[in-house]
Amino acid sequence: MYYPLSQITSNLYTNGNEYIIISTQEDYIGYYWKDSKGKYFTGKTPQDSFVLELDILRENEVDIASNLNLVIIENDDDQTPYNTSFNITEYLILKNINGNFTRTSPSSSPNFPSSLDYTNGVIIRYFCKKTNQTIYLEINKDTYDKLVKQDPSILWELYQPFTLIWTLKGNREQVAKNNQNTIERISNQLNISMLAEFLKKDYTKYYKYPDASNLYTKGNELKTVQDNKIYIGFYHIHPDKGYMVGATHVLEPHAYLSPINGFSYSDPSFKDTSKSSPTSNTPSTGGGMSSGGGMSSGGGY
Repeated sequence: MYYPLSQITSNLYTNGNEYIIISTQEDYIGYYWKDSKGKYFTGKTPQDSFVLELDILRENEVDIASNLNLVIIENDDDQTPYNTSFNITEYLILKNINGNFTRTSPSSSPNFPSSLDYTNGVIIRYFCKKTNQTIYLEINKDTYDKLVKQDPSILWELYQPFTLIWTLKGNREQVAKNNQNTIERISNQLNISMLAEFLKKDYTKYYKYPDASNLYTKGNELKTVQDNKIYIGFYHIHPDKGYMVGATHVLEPHAYLSPINGFSYSDPSFKDTSKSSPTSNTPSTGGGMSSGGGMSSGGGY
């Protein structure tokens, strides 16, 4: 076959993992040339005696495109857009891609737990990892779906999407263990590394104490934060503030409590104690607490 020299790029070379021979689907290593339509062929020039057409490996399409007139928008972790121009008009024609739009890369946009998630006790967290780098992003469901469906508006070729089923409530130590196990299991399944480090090993992220009321302790489980004294009496667990004095949460100031020796409301020791709780709502600490959980100063709301 004959091509004018102005219509070809000759004497190119590949070490493999870039192109395959279309007729055999085998990886190609050796010299190749490219015509003006963006097609690739084996050999140094069209004059070689035995010429086979090549195709680009899918995972390398975007990388090869970067060497050839489309503006691709990349977003960093701060979600600040910047433009990088590539000369890839021929690439778009070859792959039948509409060049009248820009393709974006995923940006950091995590989902946050809703009240329904806390009711269910779990949330689905969405992530993606760059296929050729140990770079992670936490993304939203819409971005995740686009990556999974290989939406042409997003650079899905460069990212591996996955999800984590994240535990939100229960015994704090068990919640941490569940989430740690989930990270390790997904890392092994997908053969990825450094996911726990990306998440800063925060296995209780989004964890909140349940809004529990009318709980009782006979002592040796909780102490007052203000004066560090053993607390005996009714208490409640506020979703944001944790353990507090009084059977229920009220607007008046009332003291914060802290667990002793790793105590948790869901521990068996607590369940045993609560079975024999008295009927009075008057707490007893010896620390100046008033009935109903109020106190003169230093309390929370």
